[in-house]
Amino acid sequence: MIINRITSYWDKQSKIWREEKEEAWSQPETANWLHFFEEILLDPKLGGKNILEIGTASGYFGNIMTKAGFAVTAIDLSPNMINEAKQISDALNLTVDYHVMDAQNLAFDNNKFDLVFTRLMTWTIPDLFKCYGEIFRVLKPGGIFINFDGDFGATVFSQEGHERYPKEIMEEANAIKSNLDISKHSRPERDLYLLDKVGFIDLKTDNEVHNKIYLKPKAEDGLFMLSGVKPMC
Repeated sequence: MIINRITSYWDKQSKIWREEKEEAWSQPETANWLHFFEEILLDPKLGGKNILEIGTASGYFGNIMTKAGFAVTAIDLSPNMINEAKQISDALNLTVDYHVMDAQNLAFDNNKFDLVFTRLMTWTIPDLFKCYGEIFRVLKPGGIFINFDGDFGATVFSQEGHERYPKEIMEEANAIKSNLDISKHSRPERDLYLLDKVGFIDLKTDNEVHNKIYLKPKAEDGLFMLSGVKPMC
């Protein structure tokens, strides 16, 4: 099954992700991400502090969101990633509720979270419509969804800029990507279509905020940010 292949792909990277994100704590982008989440928490449209992060990997964002003042639940498909994330949060003396879980089948009650956040996760989802439906279900009415990702369908991943990652991992990323439906579509246009179909409103895209966080030129290709709101009724 493709989901097992995706799990194995992320499991193999857990040590590398931990090393990269531990180094990131001393970089300017970590302070910028903290400010980003602090600003969200101050948004009067946000109904509360309960946040779900999907695809937490080694827990980098889960820990930042906790420091920003959120009550964080974080999931990942990879048991190895969750193991690394728990160790890091313990070392930082931060409380994050971690679970191994498939984003296409969330084991949470309806209307549970005020915010759902994900970054660089949805490009690996076999059934993105189902995933977005699950996110919609677990959000409270008025809840907000934020997704950072890229249009990677035509991209050939390589070790350039990813020198820590063995060639075999990059080849596996390309192989997995070629078998996923989302890779056949332009993004974020396809995401907007699916999110609208699921029932989200106030859909917005931002192609500049990610580069701003990483202190890169606005015009440089980067990740898009999608946001949407679950209607009140």
